[in-house]
Amino acid sequence: MTRANKDTGRKLTDYIPALKWLPHYNRAWLAGDLIAGLSVWALLVPQGIAYSSIVGVPAQFGLYTALGALIGYALFGTSRQLITGPSATVAAVSFAVVGGLAASPNSDEWIAYTAALALLTGVIFFVMGLLRMGWVSNFLSRAVLEGFIFAFGIGLIIDQSHKLLGVSKVDGSYWNVLVGTIRDLPQTNLYTFAVGGAALALLLILRRYFPKWPRALIAVALGIVVATVLPLNANYGVSIVGTVPTGLPSVAIPTFALSDLTPLLMGALAVIFVGFSETLAAARDKAALHQYEIDVSQEMVAQGMASGVSSLLGGYVVDGSLSKTTVADLAGQKSQMASLVTAGLILLTVLFLAGLFTNLPNAVLGAVVIDAAIGLVKVPVLRKVRATSRVDFAAFVAAGLGLFFISVLAGVVIGVALSLLLLIAGVSKSPVRRMGLDEEENTYVVVDRNPRAKLSEAVLVVDMAGPLFFADAAPFRESVLAMIEEHKPRAVVVDLGSATFMDMDGAEILGTLSRELEGKGIRLALARVDDEELGLLERAGTIEEIGGATSVYETVRHAVAELEASLVVKPAAMQALS
Repeated sequence: MTRANKDTGRKLTDYIPALKWLPHYNRAWLAGDLIAGLSVWALLVPQGIAYSSIVGVPAQFGLYTALGALIGYALFGTSRQLITGPSATVAAVSFAVVGGLAASPNSDEWIAYTAALALLTGVIFFVMGLLRMGWVSNFLSRAVLEGFIFAFGIGLIIDQSHKLLGVSKVDGSYWNVLVGTIRDLPQTNLYTFAVGGAALALLLILRRYFPKWPRALIAVALGIVVATVLPLNANYGVSIVGTVPTGLPSVAIPTFALSDLTPLLMGALAVIFVGFSETLAAARDKAALHQYEIDVSQEMVAQGMASGVSSLLGGYVVDGSLSKTTVADLAGQKSQMASLVTAGLILLTVLFLAGLFTNLPNAVLGAVVIDAAIGLVKVPVLRKVRATSRVDFAAFVAAGLGLFFISVLAGVVIGVALSLLLLIAGVSKSPVRRMGLDEEENTYVVVDRNPRAKLSEAVLVVDMAGPLFFADAAPFRESVLAMIEEHKPRAVVVDLGSATFMDMDGAEILGTLSRELEGKGIRLALARVDDEELGLLERAGTIEEIGGATSVYETVRHAVAELEASLVVKPAAMQALS
């Protein structure tokens, strides 16, 4: 069955995987899923509130986001362990996108555009998934993404430092924020610094010695208690979150000016570039660990539903989180029932507990974000990339510098551009190989790998081991001409059996090569040309240029035999005439 037939024959359970596993849920998994759901809740609540400050929306929207994302992914995802929810990386991208469209953070306009970005991200994800475009994930350079995340982790630490110090935040790139924060150090509120510093120290100690404890929830709870008992805001000027309303969020489709559709769409693509890479890394890691497969295209649908449902609740963009997924896995998660459990706990938090966060110091939230950001600064990854490839390391550094010194969106754009350049550079190095006859196997093989291969003195046989397209056309021609200069053949056979793809530039370079060889008295022939390539070559006029259909052969052996025979007969005939 072809791929197309498989796709058109997909069942409803393929589009909504929960319909497959939920009716047949193994009750033996319930204990692990309940513990995992509670563990993720303990991490997700403080992080959701903290990441709301990165996005630029009120604290409660982090809870709305988590609620929508958990339900959306649980119903449509194919990973049993992946946790989708608020993320620092895509939160920063959201802030950068909305910052160019709305007046000020926390305003109604800002909230609406933040939700609109989530909706458009969800729609694009959903459409890409339905079109089975999961293959695009293979074109994202890991080195570029790691460079982006590494620099982002450092930038996020700098970005949140003003909360620990109690000074105003400076706008601009992370470099500008660093300079501004250092400049404002004399205005540090010592009480705020004490609270934030203590919270960060507690988080780092718990990270080091008690990694399984819900350190973010512990720090937040202690911060609320201390701020309420003293009270820090009224007596010492320590900034707090402020009123966090309880109750269900309103459900609505976000609106925006149509004139802003293009920047929102570009922003959505930026979110997808950053978020889906992180999502797939987490999903694939756990799938490999537990020995099952994920459907990458369906994962796009699931991420689309997660962001889409989040947007309808007024929330922001989300992605799959490696840290939260690891917490869930270590707690014993067996299925997405754990996400539904977490969603239920989040709903209870929204209905009854949200008001408890009113006295939460912003310095503690800053410490929670910095603690998460520290996990993004992976020095071993930096060392590995540097030791592995100079090109990848240069891309790693370039993406990071763009993000740090220009903007988050600049880092994303540079990352996308570098990924495409690395892709083109990689596929444009397809080797042009000299082929010879393996008489035992009666087939043509690569000469360099088979020293016993028989070579024709008159006919040079080459093949293209990869795509023959715009990026590789000129190098292909140069390689063939170099071989001709070295071996002085009287005819050349280009074996296209290994050419994975050909475009107009590839077709035209064959015509150009034919004309050049004709001027040197060398004949060009093609072998093993498939129907698609043959149609392209005919439309481009290449077949006519190389001498018509008689210069195209089904096999290399046939081509070599006929060319050798013609080259022997022609000199003899010329001698008889003389």
